[in-house]
Amino acid sequence: SLQDRFALHLYSVNGKLLSSVPLDREVTAMCLTEDFVVLGTSECGLEIRELQSLRAAVPPVPMRVPVRSVSVTKEKSHILVGLEDGKLIVVGAGQPTEV
Repeated sequence: SLQDRFALHLYSVNGKLLSSVPLDREVTAMCLTEDFVVLGTSECGLEIRELQSLRAAVPPVPMRVPVRSVSVTKEKSHILVGLEDGKLIVVGAGQPTEV
């Protein structure tokens, strides 16, 4: 089924599976911080998930165009989102409660 096509898995350095979540969209970009994994999808979404549980930290942020790259600034204050049409969108990050 379509549900089983995409998934996100987190492994320890020793190869132990720590968490796993099915995804309903294809991941086209990914960036990690100490606490979060930031995903861009082919379905024009930006997702911020808690790194340990892989649960969504905030609702997905819609981008109107497929995402090709994501990067978190050094201060972790913003997420830079590169889109398929060449645009660069800057999303304020802060703590998940403030996103």
